[in-house]
Amino acid sequence: MKLVVVNNSIKIHARTGTLLINALQRKALPVNALCAGNGRCGSCRVKIIGKSRPADEIEKIFIPHKLLKMGYRLACRYRIEDDIKIQIPLIKKRKRMTPSDAGFALDLGTTLIKGAGIDISSGRLLEKAKTQNLQNSFGGDVVSRIGEALKGNYQKLRNLMMLSIKNIKNQIGIKKPILTVVVGNPVMLSFYLNKPVAGLGSYPFKSEIKGLILKKNPVRIVLPIIKGFVGSDTVAGIVAADLYNKKKNFLYIDLGTNGEVVLIKNDSIIATSTAAGPAFEGVGLSCGSPAVDGAIDRITYNKGFRIKTINNKEPTGICASGIIDLLAVLLNLHWLTPDGRLLKKPRFNNITIEQGDVRKLQLAIGAIHTGIKILLKKAKLSSCEIDGAVLTGEFGSHLDPSSLYRIGLLPRKIKKVYLKTDLPLKGAIMCIKDSRTIKQAEEISRKSEHLELALESDFERIFVQSMKFSIWN
Repeated sequence: MKLVVVNNSIKIHARTGTLLINALQRKALPVNALCAGNGRCGSCRVKIIGKSRPADEIEKIFIPHKLLKMGYRLACRYRIEDDIKIQIPLIKKRKRMTPSDAGFALDLGTTLIKGAGIDISSGRLLEKAKTQNLQNSFGGDVVSRIGEALKGNYQKLRNLMMLSIKNIKNQIGIKKPILTVVVGNPVMLSFYLNKPVAGLGSYPFKSEIKGLILKKNPVRIVLPIIKGFVGSDTVAGIVAADLYNKKKNFLYIDLGTNGEVVLIKNDSIIATSTAAGPAFEGVGLSCGSPAVDGAIDRITYNKGFRIKTINNKEPTGICASGIIDLLAVLLNLHWLTPDGRLLKKPRFNNITIEQGDVRKLQLAIGAIHTGIKILLKKAKLSSCEIDGAVLTGEFGSHLDPSSLYRIGLLPRKIKKVYLKTDLPLKGAIMCIKDSRTIKQAEEISRKSEHLELALESDFERIFVQSMKFSIWN
């Protein structure tokens, strides 16, 4: 048996020859593996402290040379042959404790899980926290998770989700909330409720979740989904954005892994999900970072690049808002072509964007663009008839609408763009504070029409067109 010491504190005993990623998974430690550990994404980087074996050919492809020299290797490629020490990022637990009469709002995301504690008696927000969904080590999207579940790993995936939820509770300081309101996409909710995911593995993508779900001892309310891969996180986001019964035309866009897009036309609702992937959450990109301290969230150019980081900390990576700014700046400088070829790389404190990053972002942007275009066509609306677009997602404190227009994610004729962080979680919080909000969520779910993009006759043509970085009038 060999000893693996993680972050100078956690000890794992593993048989000689065990893949490091398997040892970390067994201990439920947060290591990303967007390709399910098949050596195709490069996201499971860990730092080996001290002497390490030479990098293999796969690692040389996915890890920059400077990081290789610092000891970074891929956990899915690293076999444990000796006692080793490694570093991986862990979220510190907070010691703050909340009152015993606390409510718990929970947003089960594919990449990130977010939670909030609420004082039931006063409605006061006690604490918010987020953590990686530990299922990330089995793939970065819901399709990967479904595939792993059908291979016999369902219970392992569910256990990882429940441990992630426990981590959130520990951060907030809630052990036994008296009321929990849960939102999420249908796949994550299925794991939470211990329901099968097989129906979501192939068309017509049917979920076992039907309507509002109430659990007792303790009381847990799972808000209703819409259909397909459009879940209760979208319903809660619409509630929080106050878009229902506005008698106006609005777009609601969640720049997350599923990339939900909803068109609210007067009192009708059409919703769809797009395969955006986790790029907008900073995951799977060599330069990517969640919206945490030190993440670059604004990039401009004036006789040189100008960057801003969250809370003005030392740059550690680029979050979604910074990445979108960077693409817009590179297009204006002609360092990036409209078809996505990166001609020249910028550099910020040894952080740069790679061609592979651009391609992932191109797919994500094209997916959202396609969803918007097909919904507008279905509703017989032009972009100039849209009164506003509400965007939510893991994009930090800033997102410049002019950058969104420049890269072609949004049509330029939309009258107003509203940037709102954590709307699904805020919707869950509202349901804890006021039970009447739950009724509104049920009504939104009932009235929503679901659109399956891939079944639209012109889907492929529109998607190919949407892959260009060009201004959309």
